[in-house]
Amino acid sequence: MPRYFFDINDGINQRDDEGVECVSLQAAVHEAKRLLPEIAADEVPKDGERQAITVLVRDHDGQAVYIATLYYTGTWLV
Repeated sequence: MPRYFFDINDGINQRDDEGVECVSLQAAVHEAKRLLPEIAADEVPKDGERQAITVLVRDHDGQAVYIATLYYTGTWLV
């Protein structure tokens, strides 16, 4: 089963050196989509109103194969 790596950038680059075995690239994409809201729940900006969280998926050769980004924007209305 192929191993995919999920590098996270939430203002700090975090390289995944362990990876996760996924049955296919589509399964790896699903894992990236699952990770984003999970990360966002812990990383909502504490010192600002904007945050981008990115998951970059690499294959076993280190080649980037997919990227997903979730944006948070808060706006004061008062």
